[in-house]
Amino acid sequence: GNTLGERWYEFEQRVWLAWRAGRDRGIASRWSLGVRAIVTARVVRPSWSLVGGARVGQWTARLHPDDALAHEISTLRQAIDAVTWVSSRAHMLALQIAIRLMLVRGYESYRQITEQDLKTLPRGAAKGCNVLDAALCTLGVFDRTPQRGTERHRRRARRTPEQLVDLWDIPERFRDVTRLYLQTYAARVSDAYHTVWAKGMVLARFWRFIDERYPEVRSSADVLPAHARAFIPYMIEEARNSTRSRADGEVGTTAHAWLVYLRVFFSDLCTWATEEDSPFATMAPRTIPLTRRDLVGIGFEKARRRQEAWLTATVLDLEREMPNIRAYAFRRWQESKDAMSAEDLRSRTKYVEAFWDWALLELLVQSGLRIEEACELTTLDILRRNMPDGRVYYMLHVKPSKYDRARVVPIGDGLGRVIAEIIRQVKRFYDADAVPECDHWDHNEKRPWPRAPYLLQGRKHPSAIGVTTIRDRLAALSRAAGARRADGTPLSLHPHDCRRVFASEHLNSNTPVHVIQALLGHATIDTVMVYAKLYPTRLVEEYRQAVRAAFMAVHGEESLRNPTPEEWAAFSTGCSMRDMGTHICALPTGEHCPRGLVCLGCVHAQPKKSAVPLFRRMLASHERALAMAKTRGEPAGQIAAREMEVARLQTALRRADELSDDVAAAIEGAVG
Repeated sequence: GNTLGERWYEFEQRVWLAWRAGRDRGIASRWSLGVRAIVTARVVRPSWSLVGGARVGQWTARLHPDDALAHEISTLRQAIDAVTWVSSRAHMLALQIAIRLMLVRGYESYRQITEQDLKTLPRGAAKGCNVLDAALCTLGVFDRTPQRGTERHRRRARRTPEQLVDLWDIPERFRDVTRLYLQTYAARVSDAYHTVWAKGMVLARFWRFIDERYPEVRSSADVLPAHARAFIPYMIEEARNSTRSRADGEVGTTAHAWLVYLRVFFSDLCTWATEEDSPFATMAPRTIPLTRRDLVGIGFEKARRRQEAWLTATVLDLEREMPNIRAYAFRRWQESKDAMSAEDLRSRTKYVEAFWDWALLELLVQSGLRIEEACELTTLDILRRNMPDGRVYYMLHVKPSKYDRARVVPIGDGLGRVIAEIIRQVKRFYDADAVPECDHWDHNEKRPWPRAPYLLQGRKHPSAIGVTTIRDRLAALSRAAGARRADGTPLSLHPHDCRRVFASEHLNSNTPVHVIQALLGHATIDTVMVYAKLYPTRLVEEYRQAVRAAFMAVHGEESLRNPTPEEWAAFSTGCSMRDMGTHICALPTGEHCPRGLVCLGCVHAQPKKSAVPLFRRMLASHERALAMAKTRGEPAGQIAAREMEVARLQTALRRADELSDDVAAAIEGAVG
């Protein structure tokens, strides 16, 4: 080579590779001494292949303390050692990455390291990168909170409508109307990125279909109802071939959603075209090509029935398995807490995983939040309110998400405990007196959230917990708990399943449906009624099957035969008055008894004379229990229930004492 750079390149490509392979080395113990001296003296800029396998930490440890590189490394080492949530090996790897980056890039200071440097590290060389990222954030190199490797690589900027149109293969004559519509929709209706993207994707499919089947259509104004109706079977076939299609090839509801996007497009186009000086005036067709009636009776009714049947089966599976999953998560958390050791990093890691599995599950189940809403929660969303009588209650403020409407959720004892435990864990992770602020990124909307003290952060890294992490942890938790569906297949728990459990539990507790609608943030009450319709039919059917199976197991098939005339006559004889052991019930057979099994206080019950000693013993026992309950200070409701039992026993005893022997013998003789 003619220059030092050229000669160094030849050395790396030929000599250094041979030396590393053990060939043609000089002095065996000093074969890398000259290379180390040249590289650390910053005479040349080595490639990553050279420093990637070298012990650069040992190379720089021999530098003079006054050397600029040694000073930079010392400052960076202090910041890395301050990261307490990883092992010492991770500290070493982070420092090695920083040294290698400075040598390869020719940086004089660690402050020259950029985020792009961390993103473009070679495969397999990024271990410790998260620790280095956190240290650089602490030193002020990055004006943000630390990020994990997945966060650094997944963050992509939002595409504009112009970029979306260029992304898809849309015929040139339809590009202007698509671009203008997406811009107008984002400005007037909603700029939700996922919605804008989905609308553009459907329009791209439609325009390609028109270009292929009807090349005579030169603009959107020439689209006729026949063209749009011909697109329906094409879209259904496309949905069958998509990743969300059913294995049996039947049509699903995805195609219907796509067709609704197309119908709304033409409806908006024709409406906006009537405005004064509208740019859509020359783009709107003469009539709306696709209407709501065109999407009726084309096969989606069966798909909706399948979806309702799936939802019914899912809710029943969740009601059966969710208590087991919650118990397993809580038990594993408690066991890991007992086994945790401050010196053992592995036991601390198991505790953190078990805690967050329990916390994420309980937060979603007890609040009914959507997963995006849970990720956006901050400590500032915990609102304190004072009631007129002096009592204090807390509310959870839920930011606008799906329907751009905020709401509040009351914080009960269970939800309050979960939030308190999460805050305590986050403070312990950061060793701080308050939940710190951190950055957050919305992967659906491709935009950053404002820096705030987010509730879900500090799991294994000083950053917010993402949607993907929550999904993965809940699925792994249900598998570890051994949850199964009714058909025996594994039950994989999803975050939205927790909302279904929240709704079903409140319906079982007789919470009004409009209250459940407000708590869940549904746009209409019809969504809640999906759960309400489940119980009068399917639940009763399941209950009857279970009761019939239990009855058959105890009594056998012989109990289901028709009675003989003699057996029926013997049964009819005792129907007017039923012997309840301690008393006679004179309520006619077939009449409804609102008291259930509480018979002693009923006017239809006639206590037996022979049961007087038993009543006296029962009364003495209940009076002793009532006195002890008052002494212990039991709740007023329990004391009132005990007083009611005592009053019923006193009434039964009085009526039995007042009964003459002749009448008592006649009643008991008639029954006997």
